[in-house]
Amino acid sequence: MNQMQQNSLLLGLSIGLLAPLCAHILTTFTTLSVPFGSKQLGLYVIAALINLFVVRYFYRKGLEKAARGVILITFVLAMLLIFTTKLSLT
Repeated sequence: MNQMQQNSLLLGLSIGLLAPLCAHILTTFTTLSVPFGSKQLGLYVIAALINLFVVRYFYRKGLEKAARGVILITFVLAMLLIFTTKLSLT
């Protein structure tokens, strides 16, 4: 693939969905403990940090549309998490 085919919003959306999907699977089907208090919140924070590094990589490679896709899916999933669950941060 050339760089023009790689630089698409759809590519960014699909790559940005991988880390949160893994976090959701780990939260749902395992008893893995995370040192951030709530297991659910900790795994999603790690997924968001992974996406942050992916965005940085895409911007450094000149793939702005793909980076925007990762940012968009991360923001949408964070809002979905906030509005569908009652997170206790205390």
